[in-house]
Amino acid sequence: MATETIQPLFSLFILFVAAKLGEEAFERLRQPALIGQIVAGFVVGPGLLGWVEPSSSIAFMAEIGVIFLLFETGLNTQPEEMTEHGYVSLAVGFFGVITPLALGWGFAAAIGENAITARFVGTLLVATSIGITAKILSDFGALSTTFGRVILGAAVLDDILGLLALSMLTSFGNDQSHWINLLLTVVFVSLFFVVVLFLRRTAFPRIRPRLGRMRVSAPQWSFSLVVLLGFSAMSAAIGLAAIIGSFLAGLFVSESEELAPALRARAEAVSSFVVPFFLASIGLRLSPQVLTQPHDVMLIAALTLIAIVSKLFACGLSALPLGRRSALLVGLGMIPRGEVGIVVADQSLRIAAIPGAYYSIGIAMAVLTSLIGPLLLRLVLRPARPPADQAAAGPSGVD
Repeated sequence: MATETIQPLFSLFILFVAAKLGEEAFERLRQPALIGQIVAGFVVGPGLLGWVEPSSSIAFMAEIGVIFLLFETGLNTQPEEMTEHGYVSLAVGFFGVITPLALGWGFAAAIGENAITARFVGTLLVATSIGITAKILSDFGALSTTFGRVILGAAVLDDILGLLALSMLTSFGNDQSHWINLLLTVVFVSLFFVVVLFLRRTAFPRIRPRLGRMRVSAPQWSFSLVVLLGFSAMSAAIGLAAIIGSFLAGLFVSESEELAPALRARAEAVSSFVVPFFLASIGLRLSPQVLTQPHDVMLIAALTLIAIVSKLFACGLSALPLGRRSALLVGLGMIPRGEVGIVVADQSLRIAAIPGAYYSIGIAMAVLTSLIGPLLLRLVLRPARPPADQAAAGPSGVD
């Protein structure tokens, strides 16, 4: 085998093994596995050991990984959850987006950053990680409680509005972009979402029975992959991030309660292979210099504080009709930025107007909120009933 083939394969091998070891270690520590994979990439990359260098093969696998990460997020997203608890979920989701967006944007503008960077900082603080919070709620049997359903419903709206904000950011490649372009992007992406949600309810139920009669192997899964690649390519072709199309693809094929579990299982299997390359490549590109510079450390601390306080107060106050304790739990549950925050930070590398340091700053903020949010949520949930007792009592024991 040629040397030019062996080296990329060997790098992929080291990176994948490191990511899985990091995932295992953080799972055992009861911390988000995605952080373990990012840390693993940093350890084996130029930042520490230098065993693996960024390359085109790693970049390609990372691109496939982030597409599947957002596809899986879409598959696990049910738009119906946004309206399950009426105005409370909608209020929590809406104010949980507007408040950090405005505070982050205003903070960056106040310290003298350019307009593009200010929009990026605001966008970075928007989305909540459904996966991280859902796992904590599941550990305490709280997924089916009122506050648990409100958190999940609001997080769905957060992700949708966060991706909308990301599409507006990527469409603004420079400071000369006109506000008319922004308005057109908002309208276009909104229509994209509306059309997909409409087809999800009308066209897909008619297509689904015919898939079973096809002779290709795994017809439903094959159709889902066609939709995934088609939506991603379409999204990229019209100037949006490909991940917006992949999220919508997952949303589209998640309509059937009978089909969705099987698709989620297959997506999880593929994601377990490709997503670690994306997360580990994030750590691979982290700059130790940025993480140790006093100015950048202060920025990380400030953005992390804004990220926590903005979600805690905006979402908590919006959830007050549920009662004080439930409102506190909702506020804490909305803090982790997790995978979507990491994806937004990754997009900063594609926009020349954003200083390179903000990549590492954004990743650090996403990691810190993903550690602090679950820790605070566990501390508030634990006095009510420990996980072992809760599992014995059933899912309705926490409220």
